[in-house]
Amino acid sequence: MVVPRVIPRAEHPISRRGIDSDALKVLHRLRQFDHLAYLVGGSVRDLFLGRRPKDFDIGTSAHPYQVKKLFRNCWVIG
Repeated sequence: MVVPRVIPRAEHPISRRGIDSDALKVLHRLRQFDHLAYLVGGSVRDLFLGRRPKDFDIGTSAHPYQVKKLFRNCWVIG
């Protein structure tokens, strides 16, 4: 597993106010159940550039069926 680079809050311009509340809820719930969870992808880039992201991607250590147990409106595809 690659160790993620976590940048301390004092060293970046991203605020929780710029992150969709539903994305924050997903991150919090995954962490509440002891899974790793990170905001990843284009949304992070957009937030760094001061843009409003159109969507939010989350990377997690949870397997698909673990995610399904935590979120009742989740569908496992593939």
